[in-house]
Order: sequence, then structure tokens, then C-alpha cells
Amino acid sequence: MKYLIYSAALLVLSPLLTFAQPKPHPVTTPLEHPGGSVLTGKVTDGNQPIPSATITILRKDSTVAARTISKPDGSFILSNLPDEDPYILSISVVGYQPFSRNIPGGHQSGTPLNAGAIRLTAAASQMQTVTVVRQRPAFRTEIDKKVFNVDQSLASKGGTAQDALRQVPTLQVDASGNVSLRNGSPTILLDGKQTTLTLDQIPADQIESIEVMPNPSAKYDAQGNNGIVNIVLKKDRKPGLNGSVAGVWNSLHETNGFVNLNVYKHRWNFTLNYMARDRRQISNTSTTLTDLTTNSSVTQQGHAVTTGPFQMVRSGVDFNMDKHNSFSLSGNIGFGHRPTSGTQTTNYFDDHGILDSTSARTSYSTNSFVFSHANFDYTHAFQRRDEKWSTDAALETYHGPNYGKYNMQYLGKGDSALGSPYLQQYQGFGRAHTLTLQSDFTDPFPDGKTKLEAGIKTILSSNHSYNDFQDNFGQGYYVDTNASYNYSYTNSTYAAYSSFTQHLGERFSYMAGLRFEQYQYTGQLLDGTGGSFGYHTTGLYPSVFLTEKLGSDDVSELHLNYSRRVNRPQWWQITPQINYGNPQNPQAGNPHIRPENTNLVELGYNTQFGTVGLNSTLYLKNTLDPMTAYNIPLSKDTLLSTYENANYTNTYGAEIIMRTPITKWWDATTNLNFFQTDINADNLSQGLSNSGFSWFAKLNSNMKLFNSYTFQVTGNYNAENFIAQGKVLPSGGMDLAIRRDFFKHHSGTVVLSLADVFNTERTRVDTYTPGVFFQDAITKPETRVLRINFTYSFGRELNGQRHKDKADVDTNS
Repeated sequence: MKYLIYSAALLVLSPLLTFAQPKPHPVTTPLEHPGGSVLTGKVTDGNQPIPSATITILRKDSTVAARTISKPDGSFILSNLPDEDPYILSISVVGYQPFSRNIPGGHQSGTPLNAGAIRLTAAASQMQTVTVVRQRPAFRTEIDKKVFNVDQSLASKGGTAQDALRQVPTLQVDASGNVSLRNGSPTILLDGKQTTLTLDQIPADQIESIEVMPNPSAKYDAQGNNGIVNIVLKKDRKPGLNGSVAGVWNSLHETNGFVNLNVYKHRWNFTLNYMARDRRQISNTSTTLTDLTTNSSVTQQGHAVTTGPFQMVRSGVDFNMDKHNSFSLSGNIGFGHRPTSGTQTTNYFDDHGILDSTSARTSYSTNSFVFSHANFDYTHAFQRRDEKWSTDAALETYHGPNYGKYNMQYLGKGDSALGSPYLQQYQGFGRAHTLTLQSDFTDPFPDGKTKLEAGIKTILSSNHSYNDFQDNFGQGYYVDTNASYNYSYTNSTYAAYSSFTQHLGERFSYMAGLRFEQYQYTGQLLDGTGGSFGYHTTGLYPSVFLTEKLGSDDVSELHLNYSRRVNRPQWWQITPQINYGNPQNPQAGNPHIRPENTNLVELGYNTQFGTVGLNSTLYLKNTLDPMTAYNIPLSKDTLLSTYENANYTNTYGAEIIMRTPITKWWDATTNLNFFQTDINADNLSQGLSNSGFSWFAKLNSNMKLFNSYTFQVTGNYNAENFIAQGKVLPSGGMDLAIRRDFFKHHSGTVVLSLADVFNTERTRVDTYTPGVFFQDAITKPETRVLRINFTYSFGRELNGQRHKDKADVDTNS
């Protein structure tokens, strides 16, 4: 397999090293001025820092005196500048208008100069019939993450976070809404914190950006060995009163409404967001289970429709008390209910393939819920630039009752009823609380090249779930003690971290960190048995990030990263109670399952040749004791799904992201991921180990036409992938979207989108144990959805004048 790695490395890196080298500049060796002036500043677009911008100091004759690249936070520092003569500060970066400013001479030697926050304006160019407006880059790369801007994704307009994630390169979202990052399920955060919200409860229009961290640094929670996806919500701080209203309809007859308001004046910033959704989702399932010992089989066809309203209100206030202290208080509350009606037909065949009997089942379930989230943040900025201390507290709650009933009738040959129908009903509730306390400190050293970060964090969670099942075989209802459950659990995480960043010279930098975490999980059965289960772990989780700038103009970078991560069992993986929601496929946790530990290594090369930007990465993921979904035959027609620890899993591959401006009005982003997976699970069943090669591709194409139209195409394909006990079959799809702007200042927008144009998105999984059983399971939600979204944006300063975005250069010093 080492030849695969060598081949992938050559395929990814060789063309870049051969053809992507930037053209040499004229001689630009910086002059040495011992004791000269020092110039600092920060490059932004008004909302976000701009990393990798080229900052140049030009003499009067236009020769280069010094040059550097802005850091991930947009800051820069130029040392040993000439004191005697005036010079020009020049800043350039792809996607923004060039910036220049005169810097007067005659400074006293060693004088510190501050250019302040320099705000760049998005570049714009015009053709005869086509106007091209370059917005913020679709994504940017920082030392430990990639940041994707959601506002450029048309297909997610009027949708949810699930739709937004579907458009992000490097991420896979299957037909059931499950998110994958490099063949694993990442940890999903909301504004850097854990959340009980599901992806379909987060409006895409309220998302500012999505941060993807395949290899997170020690600053982040160690939980989650498949990386982190952090959803960052918008915080509009335009002067005056601004807002938008939106309405959405789709072909599933769902309707959504959004209202967003923001008021910013002097030291205060107020936000208010409201979302109302009338949901309707349709899903079809098909399963075939074959008993290889008897050659008998069972087929199952299911259909389910979920409806119900959902509403959420989110508000916040920011108070900038002075230039050193700021406070933020925010929160949201949401409520709704989800009734689901379903049918399921099960056919039982003998060893000759002849139908023996049938069961017909109808079901109805509903759950109502109320959740809330409150967050308080305080930040103190010290006199030294970028030195700050922040602390925040967050409390999240969830509560909701649930109810359901089933009716199943067994039928013999000729569809004659066999006995009385089997009736079952249940009712119960669930509630949860999570408290998060965190404090962080950032200390940049006076040399401007070194930074120390440290912090502590505590997460305390509690959960209680109860469901009372009752059966009726024609003689009245009685309690089913096997299906009923009543349990609670608590978990706590205590963490501390430290991270040290240093720039050595103008080209090499590193960030090294170490995180300590102590975790405890305790579960308790409250059904009178007095059973308990749980575990306790303590660990150290290091991370190292090395970066070397290449080429004469520093547009190329080489990255080498390492981190250690942990993935702890979730409550459904450890709780011993059995869920009989599907009688042919009951599910249960495993109280003896252990956490899995992972080592992640990345070698990345980022460059830009011409207008084409390219990110390439070779990666290795080694996981010990991986938690694996495991199916155990209970009878010839029933499988128990549970979780077990395998021996190890190794995944290694190559990932490429390429941004290509095809013309001035057409650009495309291509994402390719090739990987090999080796799974050793011989400890579970002899011969259960599995391995195979797979790949993933995604294409995002955007065209800006006639000043008011934008057309977007997104396509993705997932090749066959391998799991311990089988494989996931290929799937793929294509989305289309077109946007039309109306009114003055383009304040009105209509987006028409069609998801899964060819209706090919589905999830199909084959699981098997040789000589024992084979199961083919297909899940096909209603994925081909036509959506119409209308948004009207407005904004006026409090004095009655319309707020206009314009070039704004902050020259505070």
C-alpha cells in the first residue's frame, strides 16, 4: 500500500512543483536598517480578517523596501523600515481592490507606526453586457482550519444548515442528512459550542460561515476523532437599522418564513431573528435480509411522512463599554412538534423463495419540544495589540413529551388474517441540560512574532429519558417491561490547554499545543433494577502545526500537522436498553464499549498560479479500538444492531481543492478525495476485517450574468465505501440554483433552486457475516425538491440616511 501513498503524493504535488511556481520578481531584497521604524496593522473586509494578503513597502522610485504576508488574523508587522524618506504602503490580495497609502518620512529611528485596521473593498469589473462583482473569496485557509462563506451558496438559500453543509467542499452529506468528513462523522459545533439543535433547526440564512477542521488544534475539544465542523452564525454590525424578511415555499409543500433585524448605534448592537417553518419530509425504505444458514429471507418496505410546525426566536445585545471592554448577551428559544405517520410491510419467504406469510404495520408517533439557549460573553482587550482575555458561559436546555402507537397484523397465504392484530402504544418524555464555562487568554509577545494562548473549560450535562410501552394482543393493554425504559445519565468534561505560536524568520512558523481533558460518564437505570453503567477517562492531547512559505512572493505554503483525538461513546451507543421501534431490527447500546483514540497526520501544499488557487493534502488517520456498528442475528428474520470495539482502522488518502476562475464571470471549485481504508475487526468475528479504495468528488460552479443573475451548479459523487461488516454503495446527485436581484441597490432577491435534479440521492448499505447473513438496506428520502425563496433587505441609519457600503480605511494609530 505504500506505493499508493507515493503515487498519490506524486500526482498531487509534482504538477504543482513543476508548473505552479510563481514567476520571479525583480530584485526585491529588503534593505537593512538596524534600529529602523516598525509598521504594524491589520487587513480586514469590514467583517472578517483577510489572511495571506501581500503587504509591500515601496520607495519613491517604486522599488521594494520590504514585503510580508498578513497572518491568519489579518495582522502584519514590517520591521527595519527606512526613517529618512517617505514611502508607499501597498496591499493586494485576490478578490479585492488594491490599496495604497503614503507614509511620510522623517521618523525618529525605532519609531513604532500603526496603520490601524485597513478595510479592503471587493474588486469589481465591468464588461459591455456583463457586470462582475467579486465578493469575499468562497473560502480561505488558516493554519488549523478552512473557512467557507455561506452567503455565496445559492442552493442553500431558504434552507437549513443541512443544505448549507451539502455545498461545502470536503464535506459529504448523505440522503438522510448524515454529515461526513474524510470518511467519518465530525463533531458539529454552533459558534464554537456544543448544541442540542439538529441541523434542520438551524436556518442557512443565519449562518455567516462554516469552519472545517479535519485536524483541530489543542484549543478545541479533544472529543471527535473525525474533525470538527463549526457553524458560525451572523452578527450584523452595520450602522443604524438593518434587516431582511424572507419567505420560502418548496415542492414538498413546506413553507418557511424569516425575519432578521439589527440595530447598531454608538456602543450598542441589538439583533433579533425569527424563524417559522411548517415542515414536511417523506422517506422510503427497503430492506432484504437473507439467512445464509437456511436460505430463507425477509423483505421489508416502509414509507413515512413527518410534518409539523417549528418556530425559533434568537436575540442578542452587544455593549462596547470602551475600547478595552465589551459584553455580549444572546439567546434563543424554539418550540414545535413532529408527528410522523408510517406504514411497513414485511414479507417472509421460505428457503425456496416462496412467500410464507406477511405482516402489515401502521405507526403514528409525535413529540413536542421546547429548547432554549443563553450565552454570556465578556472580552477585555489590553493595551498591547491583540492581547485579550475572554470568558463566557452558556446554558442549553431541552424538554419534550412524546407519544406513539403501532398496529401490526400478521397475514397468511392469500392475505388471510392470522389471529388478532398486535397493538402497542407508548408515552414518555425527555429532558436535558448542558452548562458550558470557558475562559481564554491570548498574549502576543512584543516582538510581534510570538503568541501564547491558554484556556480552561468545563462542560456539565445531564439527561433523563422515560418511555412506558404497553402491548395489547386482543385482551387489553399491559406494560411491556422489556420495551419500557427509564434512565438518566450525566457527563462532565474538565479541560485546560496551552498553545504557543512563533514565526521564525519571514517564512517558517509553527504552533504547538497541549490539551488536558478529564471526562466522566455515569448512567443510571431508574426502572427499579438499580443498574448503573459508565466510564472515566483522563488524557493528554497534543497538536503541532508547521508552516513554511515557498517561492519569491510567498504565495505557496507547505504544512505539516499532527494531533491526537478521542471519540467517546454517545448515550445511544452505551445505554443497554433495547429499542424495538422496528421488530425485525431492534437496536441497543453496549455498556462495555470503550472510547477510541486517533492519531491524525496531514501534509499540505497550498499555492496560487495565475488566478487559480489550489489546496492539496495527504493525510493519515490511525484509530485504535474504533467503535463499530455491529449486527447480530437473533433469529432467521431478526437482526440486533449494537456497537462493539474493533482492533484498529487506518485511513490514508489525498485531498485536492482547486478554485478556478474560468472567465471574469464564471468560476468553479473542484474537490477530490481519494482514500484507502483498512479495518481490522477479527476480534469480533473471524474474517470480519475489511479494506478497500474509495473516492469522493464535488464541483461548485458559479456564473454571474447581466448584472442581476447568478447561476450555480453543484454536483457530487460518493464511490463505494467500506465498513467493518460490509460496504456503503455509491451515490451522487446534482443541484441547480439561479438568483435574480431586483430593486435599487439589489435589495430584493429571488432564488429558484432544484435539489437532486436526477433524484439519485439515496443511502444503500450492505452488511453481512460470511456464511451467516446478508442484509441490503436502502433509504430514499424525497430529495428532489424545488424551492423558491424571496428575500427583501433593508437598511437605514438612525438619522434617516440609507447606509451604504463603501471603502473604509481606518487609520487610527
